Amino acid sequence: MNILQLVHSTDFKTGGVARAVADLEIALTELGIKNQVDDNAHNHSKDKFDLIIVHGLWQWPGVKALKLKRSHGTPYIVFPHGMLDPWFKANNPFKHFKKQIYWLFKQYSIIKNSSAVCFTTEVERQLARKTFWPYRCKEKVTGLGVASPQGDKIKQTELFEKKFPDTKNKKQLLYMGRVHPKKGLDLLFSSFVKNSKQGDLLVIAAPLSKKCRYTQKLYEKYNNPGKNILWTGMLDGDIKWGALRTANALILPSHQENFGMVVAEACSVSTPVLITNKVNLYQEILHYDAGLVERDDQNGVDNLLRGWFSGKLESKKQNAYKCFKEKLHISRAAEKIIAIARENKQSEIV
Repeated sequence: MNILQLVHSTDFKTGGVARAVADLEIALTELGIKNQVDDNAHNHSKDKFDLIIVHGLWQWPGVKALKLKRSHGTPYIVFPHGMLDPWFKANNPFKHFKKQIYWLFKQYSIIKNSSAVCFTTEVERQLARKTFWPYRCKEKVTGLGVASPQGDKIKQTELFEKKFPDTKNKKQLLYMGRVHPKKGLDLLFSSFVKNSKQGDLLVIAAPLSKKCRYTQKLYEKYNNPGKNILWTGMLDGDIKWGALRTANALILPSHQENFGMVVAEACSVSTPVLITNKVNLYQEILHYDAGLVERDDQNGVDNLLRGWFSGKLESKKQNAYKCFKEKLHISRAAEKIIAIARENKQSEIV
Protein backbone atom coordinates (compact mmCIF):
# COMPACT_ATOMS: atom_id res chain seq x y z
CA MET A 1 0.00 0.00 0.00
CA ASN A 2 1.23 3.47 -0.90
CA ILE A 3 -0.27 6.69 0.52
CA LEU A 4 0.40 10.31 -0.45
CA GLN A 5 -0.21 13.20 1.94
CA LEU A 6 -0.76 16.64 0.40
CA VAL A 7 -0.40 19.73 2.60
CA HIS A 8 0.10 23.42 1.85
CA SER A 9 2.95 23.82 4.35
CA THR A 10 5.07 21.61 6.60
CA ASP A 11 6.40 24.57 8.59
CA PHE A 12 5.56 23.96 12.26
CA LYS A 13 5.20 27.72 12.77
CA THR A 14 1.98 27.57 10.74
CA GLY A 15 0.25 25.56 13.47
CA GLY A 16 -0.90 22.08 14.38
CA VAL A 17 -1.66 20.82 10.86
CA ALA A 18 2.02 20.59 9.95
CA ARG A 19 2.76 18.73 13.17
CA ALA A 20 -0.14 16.34 12.57
CA VAL A 21 1.12 15.55 9.06
CA ALA A 22 4.62 14.76 10.38
CA ASP A 23 3.31 12.52 13.16
CA LEU A 24 0.89 10.76 10.80
CA GLU A 25 3.75 10.05 8.40
CA ILE A 26 5.65 8.35 11.23
CA ALA A 27 2.61 6.42 12.46
CA LEU A 28 1.78 5.07 8.99
CA THR A 29 5.40 4.02 8.48
CA GLU A 30 5.45 2.22 11.83
CA LEU A 31 2.33 0.34 10.75
CA GLY A 32 4.15 -0.84 7.61
CA ILE A 33 2.54 1.58 5.17
CA LYS A 34 4.68 3.30 2.56
CA ASN A 35 3.78 6.98 2.49
CA GLN A 36 5.20 10.36 1.59
CA VAL A 37 4.42 14.03 2.15
CA ASP A 38 4.23 16.64 -0.61
CA ASP A 39 4.08 20.34 0.26
CA ASN A 40 5.27 21.67 -3.11
CA ALA A 41 2.68 20.46 -5.62
CA HIS A 42 5.02 18.03 -7.35
CA ASN A 43 3.91 16.22 -10.48
CA HIS A 44 2.59 12.78 -9.48
CA SER A 45 0.89 11.92 -12.77
CA LYS A 46 3.12 8.84 -13.24
CA ASP A 47 2.96 7.64 -9.63
CA LYS A 48 0.58 5.00 -8.31
CA PHE A 49 -1.07 5.60 -4.94
CA ASP A 50 -3.73 3.65 -3.11
CA LEU A 51 -4.95 6.73 -1.27
CA ILE A 52 -4.30 10.47 -1.15
CA ILE A 53 -4.80 12.42 2.09
CA VAL A 54 -5.69 16.07 1.55
CA HIS A 55 -4.93 18.27 4.56
CA GLY A 56 -6.98 21.46 4.73
CA LEU A 57 -9.21 23.36 2.33
CA TRP A 58 -8.93 26.34 -0.05
CA GLN A 59 -5.43 25.49 -1.31
CA TRP A 60 -3.90 23.41 -4.12
CA PRO A 61 -3.90 19.97 -2.36
CA GLY A 62 -7.64 19.45 -2.88
CA VAL A 63 -7.52 20.62 -6.49
CA LYS A 64 -4.64 18.26 -7.21
CA ALA A 65 -6.33 15.29 -5.52
CA LEU A 66 -9.51 15.77 -7.54
CA LYS A 67 -7.47 16.01 -10.73
CA LEU A 68 -5.63 12.74 -9.94
CA LYS A 69 -8.91 11.00 -9.18
CA ARG A 70 -10.41 12.06 -12.49
CA SER A 71 -7.29 11.17 -14.49
CA HIS A 72 -6.08 8.06 -12.62
CA GLY A 73 -9.03 7.00 -10.45
CA THR A 74 -6.95 7.55 -7.28
CA PRO A 75 -9.23 7.82 -4.23
CA TYR A 76 -8.66 10.60 -1.71
CA ILE A 77 -9.86 11.70 1.70
CA VAL A 78 -10.01 15.22 3.11
CA PHE A 79 -9.09 16.45 6.59
CA PRO A 80 -10.68 19.94 6.96
CA HIS A 81 -8.69 20.54 10.18
CA GLY A 82 -11.36 22.86 11.54
CA MET A 83 -11.73 24.93 8.37
CA LEU A 84 -15.46 24.12 8.26
CA ASP A 85 -16.05 25.57 11.72
CA PRO A 86 -18.87 28.18 11.71
CA TRP A 87 -16.84 30.39 14.12
CA PHE A 88 -15.08 31.91 11.12
CA LYS A 89 -18.43 32.55 9.42
CA ALA A 90 -19.64 34.56 12.40
CA ASN A 91 -16.41 36.44 13.05
CA ASN A 92 -15.33 37.29 9.50
CA PRO A 93 -18.45 37.40 7.30
CA PHE A 94 -16.75 39.09 4.34
CA LYS A 95 -14.03 36.44 4.16
CA HIS A 96 -16.70 33.77 4.56
CA PHE A 97 -18.63 35.24 1.63
CA LYS A 98 -15.57 34.92 -0.61
CA LYS A 99 -15.05 31.34 0.52
CA GLN A 100 -18.70 30.53 -0.14
CA ILE A 101 -18.20 31.58 -3.76
CA TYR A 102 -15.09 29.39 -4.04
CA TRP A 103 -17.06 26.60 -2.37
CA LEU A 104 -19.70 26.72 -5.08
CA PHE A 105 -17.20 26.72 -7.95
CA LYS A 106 -14.47 24.40 -6.65
CA GLN A 107 -14.35 23.28 -2.99
CA TYR A 108 -17.74 21.57 -2.87
CA SER A 109 -16.79 19.37 -5.81
CA ILE A 110 -13.60 18.37 -3.97
CA ILE A 111 -15.57 17.49 -0.83
CA LYS A 112 -18.35 15.65 -2.66
CA ASN A 113 -15.98 13.47 -4.70
CA SER A 114 -13.80 12.41 -1.78
CA SER A 115 -13.99 8.89 -0.37
CA ALA A 116 -14.43 10.48 3.06
CA VAL A 117 -14.24 13.79 4.87
CA CYS A 118 -12.37 12.97 8.06
CA PHE A 119 -13.06 14.79 11.29
CA THR A 120 -10.90 14.80 14.37
CA THR A 121 -13.84 14.82 16.79
CA GLU A 122 -17.60 14.32 16.77
CA VAL A 123 -17.98 17.99 17.68
CA GLU A 124 -16.08 19.04 14.55
CA ARG A 125 -18.29 16.80 12.39
CA GLN A 126 -21.47 18.37 13.75
CA LEU A 127 -20.22 21.94 13.44
CA ALA A 128 -19.09 21.40 9.84
CA ARG A 129 -22.68 20.99 8.67
CA LYS A 130 -23.54 24.59 9.61
CA THR A 131 -21.03 26.53 7.54
CA PHE A 132 -21.30 26.22 3.73
CA TRP A 133 -24.05 25.37 1.25
CA PRO A 134 -24.56 22.95 -0.35
CA TYR A 135 -23.06 20.34 1.93
CA ARG A 136 -23.01 16.65 1.06
CA CYS A 137 -20.17 14.22 1.72
CA LYS A 138 -19.23 10.91 3.33
CA GLU A 139 -18.40 11.81 6.93
CA LYS A 140 -16.03 9.83 9.13
CA VAL A 141 -14.68 10.62 12.58
CA THR A 142 -11.14 9.25 12.45
CA GLY A 143 -9.69 11.30 15.27
CA LEU A 144 -6.19 12.67 15.19
CA GLY A 145 -3.39 12.90 17.71
CA VAL A 146 0.33 12.93 18.32
CA ALA A 147 3.09 10.35 18.49
CA SER A 148 4.60 9.19 21.76
CA PRO A 149 7.13 11.75 23.05
CA GLN A 150 10.75 11.03 22.23
CA GLY A 151 13.89 11.92 24.16
CA ASP A 152 15.06 11.73 27.75
CA LYS A 153 12.64 13.20 30.30
CA ILE A 154 15.31 14.36 32.75
CA LYS A 155 17.49 15.86 30.03
CA GLN A 156 14.55 17.75 28.55
CA THR A 157 13.45 19.27 31.86
CA GLU A 158 17.03 20.22 32.76
CA LEU A 159 17.49 21.83 29.34
CA PHE A 160 14.34 23.89 29.76
CA GLU A 161 15.25 25.04 33.28
CA LYS A 162 18.78 25.92 32.19
CA LYS A 163 17.43 28.00 29.29
CA PHE A 164 14.83 29.68 31.56
CA PRO A 165 16.20 29.69 35.14
CA ASP A 166 13.24 31.80 36.36
CA THR A 167 11.08 28.68 36.08
CA LYS A 168 12.91 26.79 38.84
CA ASN A 169 10.89 26.13 41.99
CA LYS A 170 7.83 27.79 40.47
CA LYS A 171 4.33 26.45 40.01
CA GLN A 172 3.99 26.73 36.24
CA LEU A 173 0.94 27.20 34.05
CA LEU A 174 1.87 26.78 30.39
CA TYR A 175 0.29 28.28 27.28
CA MET A 176 1.80 26.94 24.06
CA GLY A 177 0.56 28.05 20.66
CA ARG A 178 0.05 31.03 18.39
CA VAL A 179 -0.88 34.53 19.54
CA HIS A 180 -4.27 35.19 17.94
CA PRO A 181 -7.52 36.85 19.12
CA LYS A 182 -9.34 33.51 18.95
CA LYS A 183 -6.94 32.00 21.51
CA GLY A 184 -8.45 33.92 24.45
CA LEU A 185 -5.09 35.13 25.78
CA ASP A 186 -6.59 38.44 26.92
CA LEU A 187 -8.88 36.49 29.27
CA LEU A 188 -5.97 34.41 30.51
CA PHE A 189 -3.73 37.39 31.25
CA SER A 190 -6.52 39.27 33.00
CA SER A 191 -7.32 36.32 35.24
CA PHE A 192 -3.71 35.43 36.03
CA VAL A 193 -2.62 38.97 36.90
CA LYS A 194 -5.67 39.36 39.12
CA ASN A 195 -5.38 36.07 41.01
CA SER A 196 -1.77 34.81 40.94
CA LYS A 197 0.43 34.73 44.02
CA GLN A 198 4.16 34.70 44.62
CA GLY A 199 5.58 31.45 43.28
CA ASP A 200 3.02 31.18 40.46
CA LEU A 201 4.37 31.50 36.92
CA LEU A 202 2.54 31.78 33.60
CA VAL A 203 4.76 30.61 30.75
CA ILE A 204 3.80 31.86 27.28
CA ALA A 205 5.54 29.69 24.67
CA ALA A 206 4.46 31.48 21.50
CA PRO A 207 6.05 32.97 18.37
CA LEU A 208 6.85 36.66 18.95
CA SER A 209 6.15 38.47 15.70
CA LYS A 210 7.25 42.11 15.63
CA LYS A 211 4.98 42.61 12.61
CA CYS A 212 1.82 41.54 14.47
CA ARG A 213 0.32 44.48 16.36
CA TYR A 214 -1.90 42.20 18.44
CA THR A 215 1.13 40.20 19.63
CA GLN A 216 3.13 43.32 20.41
CA LYS A 217 0.23 44.89 22.30
CA LEU A 218 -0.10 41.87 24.59
CA TYR A 219 3.66 41.51 24.97
CA GLU A 220 4.17 45.15 25.95
CA LYS A 221 1.31 45.05 28.44
CA TYR A 222 2.04 41.71 30.10
CA ASN A 223 5.80 41.20 29.73
CA ASN A 224 6.40 42.20 33.33
CA PRO A 225 8.45 40.00 35.71
CA GLY A 226 6.50 41.45 38.61
CA LYS A 227 3.35 39.87 37.18
CA ASN A 228 5.02 36.43 37.09
CA ILE A 229 4.67 36.06 33.33
CA LEU A 230 7.47 34.62 31.20
CA TRP A 231 7.49 34.90 27.41
CA THR A 232 9.81 32.27 25.92
CA GLY A 233 9.16 32.68 22.22
CA MET A 234 8.40 29.60 20.12
CA LEU A 235 9.82 26.37 21.56
CA ASP A 236 10.66 23.18 19.68
CA GLY A 237 12.53 19.95 20.16
CA ASP A 238 13.76 18.95 23.63
CA ILE A 239 13.16 22.41 25.12
CA LYS A 240 9.52 22.27 24.06
CA TRP A 241 9.09 18.86 25.67
CA GLY A 242 10.87 20.14 28.74
CA ALA A 243 8.30 22.93 29.03
CA LEU A 244 5.43 20.46 28.69
CA ARG A 245 6.93 18.09 31.27
CA THR A 246 7.78 20.85 33.75
CA ALA A 247 4.37 22.53 33.68
CA ASN A 248 1.86 21.72 36.39
CA ALA A 249 -0.84 22.20 33.76
CA LEU A 250 -1.37 23.38 30.19
CA ILE A 251 -4.04 25.98 29.45
CA LEU A 252 -5.82 26.62 26.15
CA PRO A 253 -8.55 29.27 26.66
CA SER A 254 -9.59 29.38 23.00
CA HIS A 255 -12.81 30.71 21.49
CA GLN A 256 -12.34 28.22 18.63
CA GLU A 257 -9.97 25.26 18.43
CA ASN A 258 -10.55 22.38 16.06
CA PHE A 259 -8.52 19.80 17.96
CA GLY A 260 -5.67 21.25 19.96
CA MET A 261 -2.55 19.24 19.15
CA VAL A 262 -0.79 20.75 22.15
CA VAL A 263 -3.51 19.31 24.40
CA ALA A 264 -2.66 15.83 23.12
CA GLU A 265 1.05 16.57 23.58
CA ALA A 266 0.47 17.65 27.19
CA CYS A 267 -1.52 14.50 27.93
CA SER A 268 1.26 12.38 26.40
CA VAL A 269 3.58 13.51 29.23
CA SER A 270 0.91 13.27 31.95
CA THR A 271 0.34 17.02 32.17
CA PRO A 272 -3.33 17.84 32.92
CA VAL A 273 -5.08 20.47 30.79
CA LEU A 274 -7.32 23.47 31.31
CA ILE A 275 -9.46 24.17 28.24
CA THR A 276 -12.69 25.83 27.18
CA ASN A 277 -15.65 24.05 25.67
CA LYS A 278 -14.72 25.62 22.34
CA VAL A 279 -11.74 23.26 22.06
CA ASN A 280 -13.39 20.47 20.12
CA LEU A 281 -11.85 17.58 22.04
CA TYR A 282 -13.26 18.83 25.34
CA GLN A 283 -15.60 15.84 25.53
CA GLU A 284 -12.59 13.48 25.55
CA ILE A 285 -10.97 15.50 28.35
CA LEU A 286 -14.18 15.34 30.38
CA HIS A 287 -14.64 11.63 29.73
CA TYR A 288 -11.18 10.77 31.05
CA ASP A 289 -11.18 13.49 33.73
CA ALA A 290 -7.87 14.65 32.28
CA GLY A 291 -8.31 18.27 33.31
CA LEU A 292 -10.93 20.99 33.63
CA VAL A 293 -13.36 22.41 31.06
CA GLU A 294 -15.19 25.76 31.29
CA ARG A 295 -16.89 28.32 29.03
CA ASP A 296 -14.77 30.64 26.88
CA ASP A 297 -15.56 33.83 28.80
CA GLN A 298 -13.85 35.66 31.65
CA ASN A 299 -15.80 33.81 34.32
CA GLY A 300 -14.98 30.48 32.69
CA VAL A 301 -11.24 31.23 32.49
CA ASP A 302 -11.33 32.49 36.09
CA ASN A 303 -12.81 29.14 37.09
CA LEU A 304 -10.08 27.27 35.22
CA LEU A 305 -7.40 29.20 37.08
CA ARG A 306 -9.14 28.74 40.42
CA GLY A 307 -8.94 25.00 39.81
CA TRP A 308 -5.23 25.31 39.06
CA PHE A 309 -4.51 27.52 42.07
CA SER A 310 -6.37 25.10 44.37
CA GLY A 311 -4.23 22.12 43.31
CA LYS A 312 -7.16 20.11 41.90
CA LEU A 313 -5.14 18.98 38.89
CA GLU A 314 -2.46 17.00 40.72
CA SER A 315 -4.78 13.97 40.88
CA LYS A 316 -5.47 14.06 37.12
CA LYS A 317 -1.98 13.27 35.80
CA GLN A 318 -2.60 9.56 35.30
CA ASN A 319 -5.96 10.33 33.72
CA ALA A 320 -4.28 12.65 31.22
CA TYR A 321 -1.85 9.94 30.14
CA LYS A 322 -4.65 7.36 29.84
CA CYS A 323 -6.56 9.80 27.61
CA PHE A 324 -3.51 10.08 25.37
CA LYS A 325 -2.89 6.33 25.10
CA GLU A 326 -6.50 5.38 24.45
CA LYS A 327 -7.79 8.35 22.46
CA LEU A 328 -5.16 10.86 21.37
CA HIS A 329 -2.31 8.70 20.06
CA ILE A 330 -1.80 9.24 16.33
CA SER A 331 -1.73 5.49 15.69
CA ARG A 332 -5.50 5.34 16.30
CA ALA A 333 -6.16 7.73 13.41
CA ALA A 334 -3.57 6.00 11.23
CA GLU A 335 -5.33 2.66 11.67
CA LYS A 336 -8.66 4.16 10.61
CA ILE A 337 -7.08 5.78 7.55
CA ILE A 338 -5.54 2.45 6.53
CA ALA A 339 -8.98 0.84 6.89
CA ILE A 340 -10.44 3.44 4.49
CA ALA A 341 -7.65 2.74 1.99
CA ARG A 342 -8.32 -1.00 2.18
CA GLU A 343 -12.04 -0.49 1.72
CA ASN A 344 -11.36 1.47 -1.47
CA LYS A 345 -8.92 -1.18 -2.68
CA GLN A 346 -11.45 -3.94 -2.03
CA SER A 347 -14.19 -2.05 -3.88
CA GLU A 348 -11.88 -1.78 -6.91
CA ILE A 349 -11.39 -5.56 -6.89
CA VAL A 350 -15.13 -6.22 -6.60
